[in-house]
Amino acid sequence: MELDLAFIGFGNVAQAFAQILRDHKSELEEAYGLRWKTTAIATARHGCIRSVVGIDLIEAAACVSAGGNLADLPESLVARDTLEVIERCKADILFETTPLNVTDGEPAATYLRTALARGINVVTANKGPIAFAYSELRSLAAGHRASFRFEGTVMDGTPVFNLVEECLPGARVLGFRGVLNSTTNLILTGMECGRSFDESLEDARRRGIAEANADHDIDGWDAAVKAVALANVLMSADARPADVDREGIRNISVESMQSAARSGMTVRLIARGQRSGDRVKLTVAPERVPVDSILGSVRGTSNVLVLETDLMGEIAIVETDPGIKQTAYALLADMTRIHEGPDV
Repeated sequence: MELDLAFIGFGNVAQAFAQILRDHKSELEEAYGLRWKTTAIATARHGCIRSVVGIDLIEAAACVSAGGNLADLPESLVARDTLEVIERCKADILFETTPLNVTDGEPAATYLRTALARGINVVTANKGPIAFAYSELRSLAAGHRASFRFEGTVMDGTPVFNLVEECLPGARVLGFRGVLNSTTNLILTGMECGRSFDESLEDARRRGIAEANADHDIDGWDAAVKAVALANVLMSADARPADVDREGIRNISVESMQSAARSGMTVRLIARGQRSGDRVKLTVAPERVPVDSILGSVRGTSNVLVLETDLMGEIAIVETDPGIKQTAYALLADMTRIHEGPDV
């Protein structure tokens, strides 16, 4: 079976995914029977198109990278906007990778609602809709017998949601703690080495890991949205980012980092979720932790998540030096899961 694919957003993650599809095409077909054709791409700055015969993703990536308009690609049908693409495209799976909106998760949440209401399977790497509309989107997917997958929203392609769903049957997640934001972790570990806050932030920008608005990282918003996503999916919470007791790293100095080091400690931005009765308390804040602890040991862009469960105790998941390719892999993992069979 050939899958028709549509892309909402075609930035770095989607382009890296296109490379994976090209480079592993024969392997994916042989191992999973995966074949595909791209029927639509919608972007905010490079146009919106549909196609009957199929869009070459590598040509589309080159067009976007060069600042061109997708309408110039062969056999393309111009669409007015993203919603028109979603409403009119022929698609089995829609990949949504638009930027995070920490205020309300829009317009991504509306894009996903529209696709799911058409019965289109959805894969997103955008944590906003999970933080603001998870219950609604999950119900909408079930009602239209569509898959709704989002492995790339927390810890890139590391199997967090799939781990709990597939490997921990019967177990309940009671809480979690983790270092979930690569930018702040790179800044803090840079400051451990004596670099200034600004120098360390510039390093994060050079590596391309900082959010488009670095304030989202520095002030703890990115980590807060990830904490909400974890709580909503793994702990059946109905939280919003505003519910998180949040503090960023702006007040952390090189001196405080070095002072912590002298006592065998370090500072990390820690996201925590803990069930208390029928509520889940969520916090994001810089904390002093032992440098040789699981939370203190992750350096640079590496992340770690510790899940507290009722039947398996604590399980730690570590991601070492992630990049765009790891998030792109999450799209592939979700695509493969959808291809293998319905999960509704």
